[in-house]
Amino acid sequence: MEGSGEVTPVEGRSRTPHLRGGGRPSLVARYSSGVVQWLREDPDLTTAEILKRLRLAGYRGGKSALYELVRRLRVLPSG
Repeated sequence: MEGSGEVTPVEGRSRTPHLRGGGRPSLVARYSSGVVQWLREDPDLTTAEILKRLRLAGYRGGKSALYELVRRLRVLPSG
């Protein structure tokens, strides 16, 4: 798979949108920097492909959480 790169969980806080208000921490938030990078490289990348890449990187969270993250990232202004 060309351009898939390697994604590792992010330690600490990131500059990506905070998806959860309370309770247990989001599993997908740890991988958000990799998702941001992939979307910058290919804005038309499907969420299914992102999920596939994250699963290979060790993500075991749900699809809905990932879909919500991608939806929010796609509407953020670039820059």
